[in-house]
Amino acid sequence: MKTLSQNTMTRDNLPPYRRRAVLKTLAALALPAGLPAHAAQWPERSITFVQPYAPGTATDASSRYIAQQLSERWKVPTVMEHKVGANSIIGTEYVARAAPDGYTFLITSTGFFTNEAMVSRLPYHPLDSFVPVAKVGGVQLLLCVPANSRFHGVKELVEFARANPGKLTYASGGNGSSQHLSGAQLGTLSNTQLMHVPYKAQVPAAVATASGEVDFSFIAIATAKPLLAADKIRVLAVSGSSRSASFPDVPTVAEAGVPDFEWVASTFFLAPANTPRDIVRKLSGALGEEARSDGYREFTKGIGMDADFMGEAEWGRTIAAERQRYLQVVRASGAKAE
Repeated sequence: MKTLSQNTMTRDNLPPYRRRAVLKTLAALALPAGLPAHAAQWPERSITFVQPYAPGTATDASSRYIAQQLSERWKVPTVMEHKVGANSIIGTEYVARAAPDGYTFLITSTGFFTNEAMVSRLPYHPLDSFVPVAKVGGVQLLLCVPANSRFHGVKELVEFARANPGKLTYASGGNGSSQHLSGAQLGTLSNTQLMHVPYKAQVPAAVATASGEVDFSFIAIATAKPLLAADKIRVLAVSGSSRSASFPDVPTVAEAGVPDFEWVASTFFLAPANTPRDIVRKLSGALGEEARSDGYREFTKGIGMDADFMGEAEWGRTIAAERQRYLQVVRASGAKAE
């Protein structure tokens, strides 16, 4: 039987620097073909997801659902931080300046696009400062009128506005809000002059619609549900390019008479620029598996969101066009950050 000579080194008596080199080589050989080392090892610690909005939104709820699934999948904590302020700019800038190491990501929505047209100078560039990871859903708005309104369709609403310039009023949750900009887009595409009535938040704007203080407004599904249950408002159309899973029998605004109208508040993930591409792909793939699951679809339907996934490649191709579309809407509205 062969025995080791005194000059033969085993793993246990290798010098520390040699031992580390051997272990790294063995680890690399164990990786699946084509998978970079840092992607295979990532994540090794907690991941922070930053939202630039206050808690309680559909974006927040859907993101927390997915983050919990990722935590269980990878056996690492996921931390949700809300860095609110300056119309979502503070949280967005925080991620733009974060280390591109795959442990800090931004979860954001429409304000990411609209701020560029409303603020004279941003402390980051919407495209150059970030890497697209994935889109995981979108929230449509409901075009609502008071329950006793004379209007029973979008065409009637538009015809009245054309015959009475400046007399048809709509409420919003404030200057530059989704409710404001969707109303402005309706006016632009229908070639009508509408009167914008801003409120301090979207709930007071919805209540004003229900009470008849204004003629109509675009209301988030979650906000509209209790008013619909109480028969305080009626829905004429949904704001997306396709019908909502929550209201499959309600036409889109485009179907109802205003071609090319579309307003959807997308929920999407971004990474700081220069985040390793293989980490972005790994996160995007995991987000896709979660966002396509029956559990996620059922959950998002309950909060008024449509599950709509785009991976890093498709969302990367789409995001520039989305940016331009929203810039045009904001500039046409004349909205500026307050």
